[in-house]
Amino acid sequence: MSEKIYTASLVGCGRIGYSLGLDSKREQPASHTMALNANPRIRLVAGCDVDSDSLSMWHDANPDAEVFSSSEEMYARVHSDIVVIAVNEDSHKKEALAAISSRPRLVILEKPVALNMSEAFEILDAAKKSSVPVLVNHERRFAADYLMAADLLGKIGDVQSINGFLNSGMAVYSQREEKTGAYSLIHDGTHLADAVLFFLERLEGKSESGIKKISRKKKDGLLEMASWFSLGQKYVSDILNTPVLTGIFLDDKGCVRQVCAHYSTAKCPDVNLSFSGRSRYFGFGIEIVGTEGKICVGNGFLKFYRREESSLYSGFYSLVRQDDVRPPKKTGYFSNMVQGAVDFLDSKTDLRSSLQTGINALAVLEEIRKELRR
Repeated sequence: MSEKIYTASLVGCGRIGYSLGLDSKREQPASHTMALNANPRIRLVAGCDVDSDSLSMWHDANPDAEVFSSSEEMYARVHSDIVVIAVNEDSHKKEALAAISSRPRLVILEKPVALNMSEAFEILDAAKKSSVPVLVNHERRFAADYLMAADLLGKIGDVQSINGFLNSGMAVYSQREEKTGAYSLIHDGTHLADAVLFFLERLEGKSESGIKKISRKKKDGLLEMASWFSLGQKYVSDILNTPVLTGIFLDDKGCVRQVCAHYSTAKCPDVNLSFSGRSRYFGFGIEIVGTEGKICVGNGFLKFYRREESSLYSGFYSLVRQDDVRPPKKTGYFSNMVQGAVDFLDSKTDLRSSLQTGINALAVLEEIRKELRR
């Protein structure tokens, strides 16, 4: 008996939807189009984009698919099993709600879930009312190197600290761009927040963190430094919340170019998310330090260190890199995400990156953003 073929439609035929799949330096597949086409269980039947040039280029590469200038037109003509939303952040809510209304079996939504929590909750409410599951493309939950790093957590003893960093030339936060999402705290910071939550979920023994409503109160110690933060009830991630912000650097236009958010959790007393928009390069990574070892994982690297008798000092132990742990040649970040969608539709597994985990990451970023506004 042959396996079922699932049909898919794509909303947004631009960079993440298609053209990143043409980048010879990137691990392929690197776009939704290429990842969908590479999976034998999926048939890409339609695509739409408001940009006629992008749509024409996409259609040249996918001549058997139907093309439309709007998602409204596409939904009126095509009903597919999967709808992929690959548009700019400021269109996520509109297109996600439209996709959910068309009632596919699954929506794949590009990160971040939305520009803010209010929009994210609208998407969540619509998904629940229509019983349409949503997979959020936080790709590191599917990447082989991050999965390897998660499996190594049990070999480094008790976790002492987790330090995540994002370095680029893009402003970390600009109030003028709140309606577009064109700043790194949201655009790429969603990956950093989600990846750190991914590791913390393992430490906390939870399949995924959630959202809770808290009333912030003044606390002693480090958090006393944050007493000037806005009080009152707010929605936050139940694992990572109540940050202390340091190292805030503004440029001459008032844009935030650097900030570090510090946290403390039940299983890790020192968690830091560091964002810089002052760098002349792109860097992304996470360092997890335990009592007996250390894990470093990020774009292009995976390093594992274990406690061994020191070659430098008598009677001491040092961390020594373990040469048998290397990053995989291919992480499969995009292809594994698409295969995860197929496995979910086959009822073999739950969604590894759900709408809830995507909203959890957004809650972390929104809390940082609210403090930066001050």
